[in-house]
Amino acid sequence: MTVSNTLSPGSLAAIEDALTSIGINPSELAQLFGSMAQQTPSAVELSGSNPAAGTLNIPASAELPAGSSEPVTASVDQTSAAATSPSVSAGSGSNTVTIVNSSQHDETIGEFLNGGPTTTPVAEITLKPGESGTLNYANGQGGYMAQADSSGTYQSTASRLEFYADANGINNTDVSYIDGRNAAIQVSDGQGKTAGDTKSIADSAPEGTITRDSAGNATIAGWYDGSTSTMQAGGAYMEQQLGTGNAYLHPDDDQNRADNSNPMTMAQDKSQNYTASFGDA
Repeated sequence: MTVSNTLSPGSLAAIEDALTSIGINPSELAQLFGSMAQQTPSAVELSGSNPAAGTLNIPASAELPAGSSEPVTASVDQTSAAATSPSVSAGSGSNTVTIVNSSQHDETIGEFLNGGPTTTPVAEITLKPGESGTLNYANGQGGYMAQADSSGTYQSTASRLEFYADANGINNTDVSYIDGRNAAIQVSDGQGKTAGDTKSIADSAPEGTITRDSAGNATIAGWYDGSTSTMQAGGAYMEQQLGTGNAYLHPDDDQNRADNSNPMTMAQDKSQNYTASFGDA
């Protein structure tokens, strides 16, 4: 229905009531019509037979009424802004690790401190696939971050992102699969140093080296001390797939290199802000 100056008073009153009922101020709209009358008098329309259900179509070039601080909405049926992933943070201190869940399932990731419990974290975040969150730790603290199984239990065979910050905030950070691998972990200091990997290798692991939680998420057996055939097979498979230059697979990996280097650890790192991903094993 086109709005014009030939409508009867009764029709105008009905339109005003309809506009008011859907949240449009008739007075401001009238000012807008007046400012546009000399430019495009037929451009402003209410489409639809029922004004309350119609769409208000206003040209993009239309000017706002004098003194108006809010633009007139172009459509009565508005949509809200797209939701963003919540920002999750836990722990305290000036050192941060921002973790992205790059797996296909929800992840609960806990922070554990050296000398403390190994099943109850001091800080914990839960992330859906694609979400990120931050774990914090203080100068002088060391420990590791690990992913719980689908029941929320932290197993001793989990992958570890290990950290230590001295009193001045100089960090030493690495990734360890010595005890096992339930997540592919990669960490970066944002200054060119990285450790770990983003590969998903569990599906091709030798039979007998894989255990699964109640949701079917896999853990590959780690070498640990090599005292069982399962440990040996799991450790050998990870070494074949990942090499020995990005993460710890054996307790003495930093002692058995011909050049006495330790590429598995970001040592004496001045960065205090890290990014990491936890993906499928």
